[in-house]
Amino acid sequence: MRIFYDCEFIEAGPDHPVELVSIGMAADDGREFYAVSSDFDTRKFFASDWLVDNVWPSLPQRQDPPGVRCRCIHGHLDFDHPDVRPRAQIARAVHTFIAATPAPELWAWYGAYDHVVLCQLWGSMNDLPPGVPMWTNDLKQEAQRLGGPRLPDQPAGLHNALADARHNKVRAETLDRLRAELEPAK
Repeated sequence: MRIFYDCEFIEAGPDHPVELVSIGMAADDGREFYAVSSDFDTRKFFASDWLVDNVWPSLPQRQDPPGVRCRCIHGHLDFDHPDVRPRAQIARAVHTFIAATPAPELWAWYGAYDHVVLCQLWGSMNDLPPGVPMWTNDLKQEAQRLGGPRLPDQPAGLHNALADARHNKVRAETLDRLRAELEPAK
C-alpha cells in the first residue's frame, strides 16, 4: 500500500545534516500522520527567508496573552500543540504508521531529500527499523515517465507537510488514471 509523504526541512549546506522541521503522511487507506519537530534549530530556520516565508506560516505558533507583545520578529513555535513533538517521538510514530501499512511503498514529489530526512529520524539508512522501505518512489519521475502531463494544482496549504502529502496522493491518483489510459491491461 502506498504512503505519500512530504517533509519540510532545513538544508544548511554540505557540512550539516538535513534537519526535519515537519512531516506529513497520507496512506491509500485514508490514514494520516502529521508532526512538527520541537528539536529543529530555530537559528538556522530563521536564517532562511524561504523557510520563514513559506513554511513558518503553516506551523503551530504560540499566541501571546492579551496585552503582551513579544519583541521577537517571527513569534514562537507552540511547544504545547499536540502536533509538536520531540524528534525521537516522531521517529517512533512514523515507524508505527509505516509498520501498520501492508507492503508499504513510500512516494514523494522530488523525494530524494525527503527520503534522507526520513532516514535520519533513526540515524542512517542502515539504522532504519524493520518494515521501513530503503527507498522512496518519486512521483515527479513517474510523471516524466508518463510524458510530463499537467497535474492538478494544490488548492491550499502549500509547504504544510500534511497538505503536501495529501496533494501527492492526488497527483498519484491522476497519474494512475493516465497510466491506465496509456498502458491498457494485458
